[in-house]
Amino acid sequence: MVNIISSILPKIFNKDYYRSRNGKIIANLSATIVLKYTDVLISLIVVTITLNYLDKTRYGLWTALYSLLNWMFLFDIGIGNGLRNKFTELKATNKCGEIKYYVSTAYFIFGIIALMLSIVFIILSRVIEWGRILNAPDVLKGELSLTINVIFFVMCISFVLKLINSILAADLKNAVSNIIIVVAHILSLGGILFLSKFSTPSILKYALLYTGSNIIITFIASAYLFNGKYKEYKPHIKYINISLWNDLISVGWKFFFISLTMNLMLSANGLIISNLLGPEYVTDYSINMKYFSIATMLFSILVQPLWTGYGDAYHRKDYDWIRKTFKYMQKLLVIMTGVLVLMIVAQKCAFRIWIGDKIQVDYQLSILFAIYYLFYMVNNIYNPFINATSKIKLQMILYIILSILYLIVCLIFVKYLNLGIKGILLALVLFHDLPLAILTKIQSEKILNGVPGIWQK
Repeated sequence: MVNIISSILPKIFNKDYYRSRNGKIIANLSATIVLKYTDVLISLIVVTITLNYLDKTRYGLWTALYSLLNWMFLFDIGIGNGLRNKFTELKATNKCGEIKYYVSTAYFIFGIIALMLSIVFIILSRVIEWGRILNAPDVLKGELSLTINVIFFVMCISFVLKLINSILAADLKNAVSNIIIVVAHILSLGGILFLSKFSTPSILKYALLYTGSNIIITFIASAYLFNGKYKEYKPHIKYINISLWNDLISVGWKFFFISLTMNLMLSANGLIISNLLGPEYVTDYSINMKYFSIATMLFSILVQPLWTGYGDAYHRKDYDWIRKTFKYMQKLLVIMTGVLVLMIVAQKCAFRIWIGDKIQVDYQLSILFAIYYLFYMVNNIYNPFINATSKIKLQMILYIILSILYLIVCLIFVKYLNLGIKGILLALVLFHDLPLAILTKIQSEKILNGVPGIWQK
C-alpha cells in the first residue's frame, strides 16, 4: 500500500504528468465521473417529477417523439466524427494552424444541412399524421402534432450548436461537455418543477423546457470557449474552405451510416412499442433502460476519452499503450458484470424508492436488459479504437446488415410471437450486439498486427 501511494502522489502533484496522454485522460475521467453521476441523480429526479406531471401515457409519447426527432442528428453525415478525428490527427502531427479551417467549414456545412432539413420538414409535416404513427389517444393528437412541429425547429438550432462537443472530445475535454449537460439539466429541472406546480399537463411545454434549456446553455458555452480557450479555432466566414469537405466526409460518411443504423434501431424500438403495444409500454421500456444504464455509465465515461487517446497513440505508433488499455478495460468489464447482477437483485427495492409503484418489475426483462448492456460494454472496449483509426468500412457493413436483420426479427418477435418488450431485447442481443462484440474484437487485433484486407479499410 505504501508503495502504491508513493508512486501515485508524485503524479498528482506533477503538472507535467497532466500534459501527457495518460495524465489528460485521468484528469478528464475524474471530473467526468463526478459530473456524470451528478447528471444521473438529476435525471432520476426529472423522471420522477415528469411522471407525476405528464402521466404514463404522455411520458411514453414524449419519449417516442424525442427518439424520433433525434434522427435529425444523423444528418451531420458523420462530419462531427470526421472533425474529431482530423482535430486529433492535426494536433498529434503539430499542424494546429489548420484546425480553424476545418472547424469553420464544419459549422458552415452544419448550417446548410439544418436549413435543408427545415425545408423538407415543412413539406412533410403537411402530409404526416404523427398522432397515428405514435398511436396517440385522440385527445392528444392535436397537441402532439403541434409539439413535433415546434420542437423540430428548436432541435435544428441544437443540431448546429452540438458541434462544440466534437471539438471538446477531440481535445480530451469531455468533462467540459458534461458540465454543459449538467447545467442544462439543472435548468430544465427547475423549469419542470415550476410546471408541476403551476401548469396543467402539457407535452409541448415540457418539450420546450427540456430542449430549450440545452440550447441556451450550449450557446453560452460555445460563445465562451470560442472567445477564450479556443479563440484560435473560432469559426469565421473567411476560414470556410469547401475543398476540406472531402477530408471531413471521406471518413465521416462511414460514421454517418453507422450512426444512421444505430439510431434507426433505437428510434424504431420506441415506434414499434408505441404502435404495436401502446405508448404506456414505451415508459416501461424507457424506465428499465434508464435504470440499467446507470451501471454501465462508469464504463461509458472511461470510454469517452479513449477514442482520442487511441487516435493519438495510433498516429504515434504506441501500440503497447493500446494493448495495455484493452486489458484494463477487460478487467473493468468483469467488475461491471457483477454490478449488473446486483442491480437485478436490488431492482424492486430501487424502483419502489425511485418511482413508487408506477412500474412493475419483470425479472425476465431485467435479465435481458443486463445482457444487452453487457455486450454493449464489450463493443465499447474495441469500437473507440477502430473509430480512432478511421478503419470503419467493415464496421459500417456490419451495422447495416445486422440492423436490418434485427428489425426483421424484432417485428416477428413482437407482432407474431407476442413476446412484447422482451422480444425487442432478445432480438437486439442475439442478432446485433453479440455478433458485433465478436467481430470488433477480431478486427482490433487484426489492425494492431497489421493484417491486410478489409480489416484495414
